Amino acid sequence: MKRIAKKFSELSAKNQCAFVTYICAGDPNYETSLNILKNLPAKGADIIELGVPFLDPAGDGPTIENASKRAILNGASLQKTLLMVEEFRKIDSETPIVLMTYYNPVFKFGCDKFFSEAAKIGVDGVLIVDLPMEENAEVFKAVEKSNIDLIQLIAPTTDEARIAKISQTASGFLYLISMLGITGTKSANLEDNKINLQKIRNSSNLPVVIGFGIKEPKQAGQFAKIGANGVVIGSAFVKEIDENFSANKSNAEICEAALNKVAEFAKEIQN
Repeated sequence: MKRIAKKFSELSAKNQCAFVTYICAGDPNYETSLNILKNLPAKGADIIELGVPFLDPAGDGPTIENASKRAILNGASLQKTLLMVEEFRKIDSETPIVLMTYYNPVFKFGCDKFFSEAAKIGVDGVLIVDLPMEENAEVFKAVEKSNIDLIQLIAPTTDEARIAKISQTASGFLYLISMLGITGTKSANLEDNKINLQKIRNSSNLPVVIGFGIKEPKQAGQFAKIGANGVVIGSAFVKEIDENFSANKSNAEICEAALNKVAEFAKEIQN
């Protein structure tokens, strides 16, 4: 069984919602980012979403965009993101890792090469934010050869017919965007997402995680109880890194602050 499917199966047996954590690879520097990554599972992360730094994002708000800038200024790249995963796998062979990226870095790296190398080092899933269903033929061929899960986004405005079509090329889980707009800005509405979650359930059997706009631990705990298989938290951790980096804190202090924030969310989501 693939790691993502195994994780959802284990959590389902315990009637638990997955805590999916996002960090931007290389933010604020490689050493600190890798240290945070390695310690996420111990702080409660069930699945890790690792963002590939990119300077022209379509879905990310200022918080994550600034994280990408910090990372790239300090030498981050797609190749170094893969190296982070390789280092992580030396100490953790169980926690699923999903790479969140835009298509440009994948295209530049080489689609087949990217999925082949990602599979070899232990990447479990890939989410390409700006690649619509109609344009993913090349990626889907590479995915099939690599056995990596292709995670697909579901917008809150997507109807059931399109959800069913998207699900045909998706695996691992579906990622329900909790609101219209970009990450780290508005807050998600609980009742709206109950409706959108049911819409997906009517059209797909894949696990569903909800992300975007979930800013506070108590809010995350509420979202964990509406029937989703997982809740994604990202901007809250990236903001913690940003604030401590801007305050000239040491790498160790930045790492500790980010991981403490992760633990706060884990307590609410897994309660």
